[in-house]
Amino acid sequence: MRIVRYFFSRWQNWLGLLIVLMFTVVAISAPLLSPPDKNTQGSFKKVGRSSDRTPHPPSETSILGTLPGQIDVYHTLVWGAREAMQFGLSVAIGAFIFGTLFGSVAGYFGGFVNNIMMRIADAFLTFPVVAGVVLLQQLVAVTIESLGGIYWLNNDYFGRVIDFQFTPPPFAVFLMKVDPILISLIIFSWMPVARIVNTMVLTLKNKEFIQSSRALGASPAWIIFRHLIPNSVGPAVVLAARDVGSSVILQATITFVGLGGASAWGILLSIGRNWIIGPGGGLLRYWWVFLPVTIAIVLFGVGWNLLGDGLLEVLDPAANAYGGTSMIKRKQAKGKKEAQSASDSKSIHHESDSVAVQTATQGISVTLQNNPPVSHSQEKHPVLQVAREAIAKKDFEHAIHAYSHLIKHRRNLNEIRQDMIEYVREHANEAVIWTLLGDVLTQEGKMEYAEKAYEHARNLTQ
Repeated sequence: MRIVRYFFSRWQNWLGLLIVLMFTVVAISAPLLSPPDKNTQGSFKKVGRSSDRTPHPPSETSILGTLPGQIDVYHTLVWGAREAMQFGLSVAIGAFIFGTLFGSVAGYFGGFVNNIMMRIADAFLTFPVVAGVVLLQQLVAVTIESLGGIYWLNNDYFGRVIDFQFTPPPFAVFLMKVDPILISLIIFSWMPVARIVNTMVLTLKNKEFIQSSRALGASPAWIIFRHLIPNSVGPAVVLAARDVGSSVILQATITFVGLGGASAWGILLSIGRNWIIGPGGGLLRYWWVFLPVTIAIVLFGVGWNLLGDGLLEVLDPAANAYGGTSMIKRKQAKGKKEAQSASDSKSIHHESDSVAVQTATQGISVTLQNNPPVSHSQEKHPVLQVAREAIAKKDFEHAIHAYSHLIKHRRNLNEIRQDMIEYVREHANEAVIWTLLGDVLTQEGKMEYAEKAYEHARNLTQ
């Protein structure tokens, strides 16, 4: 709940979410907001004589005016929102799924396999998206014509047209339903997702909980889908959210320049552009020709980008551990605490303690007589409580995450060492607990005892 409260504490997140919800409601309610009739064809509706090639201003029959051919701007704006939402989500989900799988598999196997797969991703990155759209569209056109059909692009408002004088074969029917731009954008949009996930997996696969899973006999597929992907997709989700808006903008752009797209919003701009930049046109004279659809496209892109920025902080694994605190605020708080601890450390006396660690299988009692170094922060860290609750529930995966974070940053080492000593007595056969004990002893400089803890962990995993 703290993460949710933090998300809604920023006005940018509210704005992005409200914009996305607005387009979602419009897309779902399109049949109610602008019911189709006999003059409707797809996302376009005629409200006057088709021979009238002059755009008319807003009126009772068309509240946002009409384009040449008396195409209702309002109707196309509403139904175009539904098409944009479907198109953007399809591209984003497709690129996210393929990129996540590609990057995680490459990162898990590493070495030569990772190098080859990442070079393939780099090769796709160097290929222009527009060139891919044109290439795939030409392949579809050639295939349709080779099967006896007719393929052409109607620059009015129909988009691409495919016609057969006979019953088309099944493969031709499939090609008629495929959107070349959608497939092209998926093919050329997964690489950033794959690279981010790959980097995260390369870092995570050497963590203790992954090593423990391998030692327990988990298969590569289980490790990838159960551990690596859930812990590395946060930044990828952010990219996917942003791809929803950017893919719709790119689709409208491709449609506007006449490369065969079927974006309703792009077709609106294409039909009305002569009344904006033509000899008799003007930006203010025929504002309804371009202004409503331009605002819609801009808001669609801005909304998804703002939502993606908000998800970036919410889905940051470190932010989750801190209850939703942003990275910047955490660093600021960390600096203040370290400065305070530096001034307070002069008055803190080191206390010696004696703890016996009884090994479960060898009966060796190791006594640690030490003057432990004071942790960087004497205040109990909130992640420490999270770790203790997780390990009390025997949720070793989340406990390892939390304890490893504290040990890495030398936070509350005294408390962690005491926890580990207590836990190895209760869970003497858990190698991960012995490994964490070795980690904290290493941070405290007790290499002799740390090596004994590591050795015991290795014996348990053999």
